[in-house]
Amino acid sequence: MTEIKTEPLKIRLTAPLPRWAEAGLSALRQQPCLEIITDDNASDTPIDIVLHFGIYSNALQRYYDTARLGIWYFRFGGQDLDVSDAARRAAAVGVAVECSLWAIQSDHQPVCLYQSFGQNDDFAVWRSVTRTLAKASLFPERVLAHYQRTGELPVCNAEQIAISPPGLNSRIAQIWAVARKVFYKLFYHEQWFIVAGKGQALVPDPSQAEWLLMPPADCFWADPFPIEKDGRVWILLEVLPFATERGHLAAVELLPDGSHGAAQNIMLQDYHLSYPFLLAWQGELYMLPEAGASRVVTLWRCEQFPDRWTKAATFLTDICFTDATIIEHNELWWLFLTIGEEDGICLQDELYLYYADSPLGPWTRHAENPVKSDARNARPAGNLFHRDGVLYRPAQDCATGYGKAVVLNRVDTLTTAQFSETPVARIDPDWRDSNRCTHTLSRSENYWAVDGLRLLPKWWKL
Repeated sequence: MTEIKTEPLKIRLTAPLPRWAEAGLSALRQQPCLEIITDDNASDTPIDIVLHFGIYSNALQRYYDTARLGIWYFRFGGQDLDVSDAARRAAAVGVAVECSLWAIQSDHQPVCLYQSFGQNDDFAVWRSVTRTLAKASLFPERVLAHYQRTGELPVCNAEQIAISPPGLNSRIAQIWAVARKVFYKLFYHEQWFIVAGKGQALVPDPSQAEWLLMPPADCFWADPFPIEKDGRVWILLEVLPFATERGHLAAVELLPDGSHGAAQNIMLQDYHLSYPFLLAWQGELYMLPEAGASRVVTLWRCEQFPDRWTKAATFLTDICFTDATIIEHNELWWLFLTIGEEDGICLQDELYLYYADSPLGPWTRHAENPVKSDARNARPAGNLFHRDGVLYRPAQDCATGYGKAVVLNRVDTLTTAQFSETPVARIDPDWRDSNRCTHTLSRSENYWAVDGLRLLPKWWKL
């Protein structure tokens, strides 16, 4: 283990500093025992880190052997590329935008300290660039926080990623993506729908579903959560009218003959609602809906099923979040959700974790937050579940767009100090003709539900 220094770590910043480094510098200045030095006020005192907010260049060679913990710099697209070029070339082949923090230490060999994969917006590459830089600026603070806790720098086994070679391909792909997006926006609605079935297969086959819940033409139905109550089976779901684009929650009963009842509204607020996650605890039924626009994570208690709910607890405040999901595991309760900002880090990219002794809280932030920075399988996609002593977590693949597929992760480590998981299966949208996305896999004791997305021509009527 590297010895933890008691005196402040000295970080030398290279000049000039780009604007995107500002948030990262602010985060570093909030860390204890750090002294930040710029090239302008550098002295001959020993330096721990040379931090370059940019990609590698030969100019960094003058800092070789001057910093105890190395020269830190960034890479984009798995290479020493400008971030805009990396985003375009990733979009051309339909992969996530990679960004990473590297160090050159005493042996002059590069070592990856932190790696992230972000959602690639091929319609607006500038948005991918902005989000990538907002996230990358925080990597040094995250690595140093880990170092100050453990006395060791993290070493990441960097994943290689294939992107398009330079040339016209990336720009043609971007032009085509913009044209396609505009065409679909003008003439189609993206309509989510739901299928459900019986059974407890680890990965159910949506093509064999016993119920099809197709919404009327003026809205979509998504984020299904089945519940068995008093001998009846219900799906709680999001309803989003196209006219308002503000979601609310409803309940639909599954009938034994394969049909379903009408949608009954169960919760409407003056902000968007979706993802009606359900939790049974001590004889009570609770719901934790996604309400990111409110910036408050709120738990609701059921007073009368399905349409009477009262606030039971406030978990977190003043955060922009998605799809909060709870599970009890190893005598603790765990809260999973993604956190971001509309004008900053993408909401699909980073998974945060909190723990508590009770599902009512109070909740403690995990030491390694964010515990995952990977749009390919970070955002929750349904309730976690145990099978044969193993904990599984459904997640969304949002690498090239929202909710492209469901990834099933096996949770390998879940403690107050560590978290790790491994993707073991996925549900792609090819289970139904013309299906374009699938982003929820949820279960009750004997039933499962999955959603899909189709393009609905705007001239279709009820």
